[in-house]
Amino acid sequence: MAELGDVKFIINVGDSFYPNGVSSKDDWQWDAKWRNVYSEELRSVPWYSVYGNHDYHQDPRVCSDNVADGAQINGDIDDLNTFYMPDYNWYKEHPELELEVVALDLNNYQNGWNHGVKASDQSFADCQYTACKSDCYGRIKGRAEDGFKLFKERAAATSAKNLLVFSHYPTDYFWDTSSGDSSSDFLERLSDASKFHVEFFGGHRHNVDQDSVAKISPNS
Repeated sequence: MAELGDVKFIINVGDSFYPNGVSSKDDWQWDAKWRNVYSEELRSVPWYSVYGNHDYHQDPRVCSDNVADGAQINGDIDDLNTFYMPDYNWYKEHPELELEVVALDLNNYQNGWNHGVKASDQSFADCQYTACKSDCYGRIKGRAEDGFKLFKERAAATSAKNLLVFSHYPTDYFWDTSSGDSSSDFLERLSDASKFHVEFFGGHRHNVDQDSVAKISPNS
C-alpha cells in the first residue's frame, strides 16, 4: 500500500472470519481477526467486501430477509470500523478512475468445482452449518440469481472503461454454460471487452494464480 501511494479501496473476497463468521458488529473477532491483524493504515480506506461460505455459518442474515440483519452489512462508506458492504450484491461507481466495482454473492456455487453437478443443481453446501438449513438453500440461491442479474444490468448500463468484478469464487466455478441456468452466460459476459475491460477477482481456493481458473480473455 505504501508503494502504491494513492490507494482508494481494498478488495476483500470473503471468508474473512474462520471458521464460522461473525454474529454481529460487536463480535470479538472484528478485533482479534481484523483490527488487530491489519494496521490502521491498511484500514484507513474502505474494504470492499463480499460474503464467503464460512462467513455465513453464524451470521443472522442467513436466516432473515432483512438485509440490515447481516453482521457484516455496512452501507456507510465513511464508517471504516467494519467492511463496506451495503448489500449482498452491490456496485459502486468511481468516475474519477473510469471504473465501476461490482460485488457478487455467488455462494450458491460453492460446489462448482464438481463438474458432475450442473449449474441448475448447485446449492450452498454450508447451509448445513446454519440455524435455518431448510430456508438457507433458497435464500442463497436467490442471492446468486440476483448477483448474475446485477452484473448483466451494470454491464449494459455502465459508462466506465473498466469493470472490477469480484466474488468469493474463482471463474472456473461457473464452468456450466449450457444448462439454461441464470449463470449460463456469465463467463461469456466476463470475457466481453467490446465496451470495457473486466478485471475479476475470486478467492476460496487459498492461492493466487491465473492458471487454475477459467480464462476470460481478453479480460483478466
